[in-house]
Amino acid sequence: MAVISCSPMSTPALGERRVNAYTLPLHYVQVIAIVVMAFLVLMNYFTLCVNIPTHPWQWLNIFLSSIVILPLFIVFITLTYIDPAEDEVLAKSRGPRTDFDRHKHTHVITELYCHVCAVQVTEKAKHCSSCNKCVYLFDHHCIWLNTCVGGKNYRMFLFMLSLVVIGSFFLFINSLLQFIGSFQDSSSLLSLRPYYGAYRYAVLMIPSSKAAFQVMVSLIAFVSIVTWGLTIYLLGFHIYLCYYGMSTYDYVVSQRINRTVNQTISQFSQFSLNYQNNSSSKPLKSIFQKRRRSIQIGVDVEHDTMNRSKQSYDQDIFTVEGNHRDSARRLQVCRSSTEEAYVLRGASQIDNGSSQ
Repeated sequence: MAVISCSPMSTPALGERRVNAYTLPLHYVQVIAIVVMAFLVLMNYFTLCVNIPTHPWQWLNIFLSSIVILPLFIVFITLTYIDPAEDEVLAKSRGPRTDFDRHKHTHVITELYCHVCAVQVTEKAKHCSSCNKCVYLFDHHCIWLNTCVGGKNYRMFLFMLSLVVIGSFFLFINSLLQFIGSFQDSSSLLSLRPYYGAYRYAVLMIPSSKAAFQVMVSLIAFVSIVTWGLTIYLLGFHIYLCYYGMSTYDYVVSQRINRTVNQTISQFSQFSLNYQNNSSSKPLKSIFQKRRRSIQIGVDVEHDTMNRSKQSYDQDIFTVEGNHRDSARRLQVCRSSTEEAYVLRGASQIDNGSSQ
């Protein structure tokens, strides 16, 4: 009996690793993908094809759809059966597993050594938490396939996407033509008017009414065009990544960094704008939660022909607390008699003491 996991990531039991897409538990999204593919294939052969007049059109439909469906079936089985793990992980697949302890190590992989798999890995290998293994040239973990996509199966993954795009578009055109043809009364073979016997229709090779056939063909067209839209978007995205020599993992990390930087700059700009607008009318303390301390700083004042002398003045330092994604940041605002400066620093770089 198959086990289906409804969690966001189907993680194997503690200390085990996933071998391929068929390792239990199955992911519910994976099951949905298999059901949709099976639905489209069955409806193509046992609904769309059988309702085309027995003529070259029917055999042409079967032939053209088989050119896409049969290779897709082979590629899908092969892609989901391959284990994309590192060779060292495959050689140690039956050995004991090690649980990662963040108190001992900052990252799972340090200096090309995985502390979970306990093996040396290649440069672009990543440890997938869902599969619990290091993947060679890791690209991403695909929940639709319930397996990782990496250097060992990435080209096959792109080929599968291309076949899905072609096949789903073919099914959409086929179902659309038969839906339109079901409203025609002409008996001409060129009208592509579907029939099953004398003015009868069939769904899954079971004789049905015209209305039932039209509803089913409409459903096939809808599922096909949605599948085509999602898949062609994904294929275009991976073509874009291949053009720029990036992996999905690299793209996600770069977007996360850019988003963090943009948020920091936006908050800093808003802080600076609010400070400038309110500095003349009310103190900064009424706008931000802050801590103020007064310190004496010696300043060297150099004259053209005179000796240097030290002058002391008060400097106000305001520290504004703020959270920026994973780590805390503090915006330090320094005011002096001659200049104003805004400094963004890490929380550990600001002295929290009340006295200098």
